[in-house]
Order: sequence, then C-alpha cells, then structure tokens
Amino acid sequence: MQIATSLSDPVIGCRRWKSHDEPALTRETFEALCAFEIPCLRIRGFASDAECDEMIHAMDHVGLNKIYKVPGLVQPPRYVGLTQFEKRHQTKDAYFAEVEQAWHEHKAVLSHMSWNPFERMWGLIRDLYPEHTITLAEEPGYGRYYAGIIRETSGGGTLHADVTMYSAREYVISRVSSQITWNFFASQVGGEGGKTTLHNRPYRVQTAPDSEVEIEGFSRSYVEGAETHVYTPAKGDVVMFNSHNPHEWTAVDEGQRRMGVSTYIGRMPDGNFIYWS
Repeated sequence: MQIATSLSDPVIGCRRWKSHDEPALTRETFEALCAFEIPCLRIRGFASDAECDEMIHAMDHVGLNKIYKVPGLVQPPRYVGLTQFEKRHQTKDAYFAEVEQAWHEHKAVLSHMSWNPFERMWGLIRDLYPEHTITLAEEPGYGRYYAGIIRETSGGGTLHADVTMYSAREYVISRVSSQITWNFFASQVGGEGGKTTLHNRPYRVQTAPDSEVEIEGFSRSYVEGAETHVYTPAKGDVVMFNSHNPHEWTAVDEGQRRMGVSTYIGRMPDGNFIYWS
C-alpha cells in the first residue's frame, strides 16, 4: 500500500489520497470515494466470464451505432444510449426528446442478455444504504433521464472531468453533492493500452484554466504536478471513481477491445441517490 507523504495539493489544497489500493465496495470505501480520500474502488468479479461474453455478443449483434466525436481521437467511442452532456449546448427539450429512443436501443441490447448490469449495481447500492433510495433521475416538467451507456472505448479518452454542477446548471442533476462514475468492463484488456489515469485535482471553476463549461478536453496544465493513479480494466470488474477528478485513458493495443457500460451515481442533499448518463 502506498501511503501519502504530503498533506495537500499545492494548487487547490486537496489532500493526497490515503492509499493507492483499490479496495472493494463497502459503505466505508464508498464514503471515502465521495470525500476524495481514495482514487477508486474495484468490484472484482462483478460478472462472470460467461456473462461478459454474452454482453459483448449482444453489443455486436445490435450494433453500437452512435459515435461520440472527440478531437484528437482517431477511433472515437461507439455507443448505445444518450448523455446529457452531449446536449449541453442545446435546450432541455432537445435532450428529453431523445430519451425514449435511447431507452429503446438500450433494451434492444439487454434483450439478448440473461442479466442486467445496471440492476445489479443498483442492488449493491441499496444493500449498502437501506435507509435511502436509489432511483432514475427525473426532471420536473420533462420526465425521466436516460441512464446506461453501453460502449466501446478502444480508441482512448482525452483528459476531462464530469461535473454536472457546472455543465448542467439548469438540470436537477446539478444538485448532487457527490458524483461517482462506475465503469464495468466486459472484455479483457492486456498489454500497456486501455489504462485509465486519475488525477487528484478535483475540477473547480475558480482554478481551472478554461471556461466553466469546458470540462472536457481542458488544458493539461490544470493537472500538472497532481498526484495520479492508474488502473487497468479487467474482464468482469467494475471500477468506481469520483467523477470530479480529471481522468483519461489510452487506446488499447492492436487487436484488443475495451467494451463495457458506464453510468453516474449522484448523492442528493437528502442522502438519497439518483442515476443518469
């Protein structure tokens, strides 16, 4: 275990991570993640090899037909679903008009599977916090959000942070006090590619070099000198991390694929949880 030797980051004053272990999901480790005390946690064996293979087959059968264009990526992410972030420069009507179609495509993939990774995750959170609820986010006057990106991210991901309190100020999801990303990996990624780097410098508008909405693809100078943690995707595992920490991942080695799902979990001020993409 790597123990922090410095109390805080000189730029924004955040404390160094207590360790670089990747502990299992417990109430204690989840609270530590929300408090920026650890870089990530790992749910080992979240799904069996057979369930992973089944998911990849379903993804290939239905097809990941949407492409998220990211400057600088030769092979951008392909996915099924809808993110609020991709509609951030449009109206609420524009986002919610596409929610039902996204759910239709989502269900098409799951219809070829004997299990549901999303419901499995929500069950784990309910077990941890039986006194609170975890529900799909809903926007007053518009209805439910979409949740459950099914994707291939083999081409890498550029440096960014996911912070709805800045990028979605007019949406109910901006009210969360903590925002956690969970990534499930259905494929085995070997070699040196496909690894994610987490930077211990939580995104703050007042210290970021760019405008408050440009939380994707911002200047690397923002994370210069920050403590880092690198995690490797493993088939069948879930990795959870605090979305406010800038993160990026490398392209996989030739002939490999980085397949899985991803969603946000947010804690509301009353302690209850919501999820969305």
